Amino acid sequence: MEELLYNWFGLNEWIFSVLYMLNFAALDMVWRIGSYGYSYWAVAGVVTVVCFRYMRIRHTATERQLESMGEFLAGLIMAFSLVWCVVYTFQNITLMPRPWAVLPGMVAVQTPPLWHEGLPASAPAIAIMLVCLAWAHVGHQARRWLTIYAVAGCLLSVVSGVNWPVEIVAGAAVGWMGARFGQWYAHFGRRTVAPKT
Repeated sequence: MEELLYNWFGLNEWIFSVLYMLNFAALDMVWRIGSYGYSYWAVAGVVTVVCFRYMRIRHTATERQLESMGEFLAGLIMAFSLVWCVVYTFQNITLMPRPWAVLPGMVAVQTPPLWHEGLPASAPAIAIMLVCLAWAHVGHQARRWLTIYAVAGCLLSVVSGVNWPVEIVAGAAVGWMGARFGQWYAHFGRRTVAPKT
């Protein structure tokens, strides 16, 4: 079962080896700093920006704008709660070996490690969750930046030697499911409290 779900019959390690060839000397330091943009700090930053925007426009905003911000924040709180619990619970259950332990001749050891990483990877989980939640609330140009943000988080997690590709896929799936749950919760809450006509 592990061969199928985790090793992908050797494909997991092969994809990692191909992508890790893109690694360069300064990437570890870049990802060490950049990874904060794919952690709970990213969620805190988004919440702060949305709340600040609300404080600036609350007297002049349309009802739809205020409703959209409230829906986004409610969905984000529920999605993040689910995603973070799933990510850390499964990472501590699976305790998969890190790439530098399996491929010591190719991958530089992370010293000190950013944090315990594993299956599912946290960076793609947060990235995909934020992108899915924000997608309906932003314009075409912002969607391009969201796509770049998500792809960078997924790719850099592997290229930096922190995660295996299978962990990226699992993290992205968890992020997507968390976002869908958050969106469902926000719509459900709005239907529940909406006045009956």
